[in-house]
Amino acid sequence: FFFKQKTAYEIIDDEIADLEEQIRLTETEITASVSDYVKLQELSDRKEELEVLLAEKMERWVYLNDLAERIANGEME
Repeated sequence: FFFKQKTAYEIIDDEIADLEEQIRLTETEITASVSDYVKLQELSDRKEELEVLLAEKMERWVYLNDLAERIANGEME
């Protein structure tokens, strides 16, 4: 159990950074697509999906960070 959590903890920062970059790139595309309603809607939907994924990753990060602190403090032995 702890190994799996540790592995997730080690990669979650990269996953969060990747989602933030995808959101930033999508926002750039949205700005460039203001005259194309269909594409604008698709990009807006995509951005919303990415923001939901980011929120989930952030919640997971908080949980894993708390778990790592408890393990470091000897609370999980």
